[in-house]
Amino acid sequence: MAEKSTNPDNATNLDGDLVAEDPLTGVGRENGLHQIILRLERLFITDGLRMDFITPAVLLLVLGSSVAYAETSPSWWVDDLQTQTGTSLSAFLLFLSVFIILANIFLILILFLSLRLNISMFDDHERAMSQMGMVMSNSHGYAEVRRIFDVTRRILTGRLVVLIVSLGLVTLSLNPLLEDFQAVFSVIALSTILASLGLQITAPLVSFNTLEPWGLLETYQPAVHKTLLSDPFLDLVRAHADPLLHSRMSLHLKEISIRLPELDMVTFQERLLHLLHLRAQTAIDDKEMRTRLTEYIDDDTINELFGHNELGETTWVRLLSHSAGSCAPFFRLYDRMRRQQVGNTFDNVWFDVDIENLARGRTNMMALILNNGSEPLDLILRVQTPDFRPKEGIYRLTVPPSELSHEDGVDRQIEALEQSTIVWQSLIPSVFGEATVSIRLENPNGSLVNGRVLNVQSRADLTTRFRRGVGSLMIVTAILTAMIPAISAINAILSVIS
Repeated sequence: MAEKSTNPDNATNLDGDLVAEDPLTGVGRENGLHQIILRLERLFITDGLRMDFITPAVLLLVLGSSVAYAETSPSWWVDDLQTQTGTSLSAFLLFLSVFIILANIFLILILFLSLRLNISMFDDHERAMSQMGMVMSNSHGYAEVRRIFDVTRRILTGRLVVLIVSLGLVTLSLNPLLEDFQAVFSVIALSTILASLGLQITAPLVSFNTLEPWGLLETYQPAVHKTLLSDPFLDLVRAHADPLLHSRMSLHLKEISIRLPELDMVTFQERLLHLLHLRAQTAIDDKEMRTRLTEYIDDDTINELFGHNELGETTWVRLLSHSAGSCAPFFRLYDRMRRQQVGNTFDNVWFDVDIENLARGRTNMMALILNNGSEPLDLILRVQTPDFRPKEGIYRLTVPPSELSHEDGVDRQIEALEQSTIVWQSLIPSVFGEATVSIRLENPNGSLVNGRVLNVQSRADLTTRFRRGVGSLMIVTAILTAMIPAISAINAILSVIS
């Protein structure tokens, strides 16, 4: 992930600022506030109690009960509690609704503050990169991260506006001068809360943060990626890393490369990710992984790399596991090649393809070719499908012969993958149901050399469809509920006129 910098001397200072700020500085205080807000957000909103859903649901129940008891209060309230509270049950429920709405507004303000802190940290990092002569706005995925910020801001603004309108309507319904319109205001407030909850279910907020190195991973979706993977693990991880994490790790690795100018950082990163994957698959243990890394860096540098406050071993493992979950076909291909299973062998060529088992939205297709012969091969890889877009993809490949020199099993696996030709193509489903992808490997004359036909189940995300259906039903119900007072008023006017 290393990037070029016009001012490498600043790399150490910038990386230090990003990781270990002085707690007496403004940035340090902002990071401390960010940590507190992130804990509150996770405890009450995103991961824990989910109060952002509970409070609107309770508010619907309370406001609905207020409308139901607008005319008369039940006997158990009139005989006992009304004398103590001095209000009817409907008015008491309206007062309770005000407090619930204020609590919900407070939750929204926490999310707004969290978003502001996330954007502020992202902007600070971008300015620091600019001072080093590195333009972050041109990096891969920058526009996607900005889009995530903008969408989140619009959703929060919409929810806040709805809550303020609801608070105003409930407050008007409590005005003694407008007692005749109390039911009308309550019904409209009820409909706005119902519509807000429907929108919240249809387009839920995605939890993310810029404080943790991996905070944007689950939200970020790579727009483009390499088609031919020259350094497979590194290219795959780069494609799935958000620009903030990518630049942070680049600066950290730049600091190491300055001290070790003879180190090929690209080769080292590829080897590191490869060994981390083998360790995760229990093909090697931690001791063996570290021993193999000492071929590139010493033990102190390994401890520095893995023990970094933010960009240590946990970040590398999370990034690799996220890539494995997002692009499973590559890892299945690799494991099959490692065990010499499933793939086809012809003329000393190992050929294998894989695709997502269940296609939901954009789908990854991978093809791997390893030439074990002595001469380079000119081949044409043709991907054809009537059920995905694009309908056809053509790749003209020159596959060089592999030179596997190592006797050691692990080094031989790493060497084999490095010398493989790997094609990565994204496919977008155009139909739902049984889908077919045909992969043809042809010689330059167009004759079929080898091929595979893959069957994929293409379907919509049932959870998303259900969520959108429920949310849309709630919005329609809210609109019809808001129309009830209007219809009643029109009927009253018509009766007077007639």
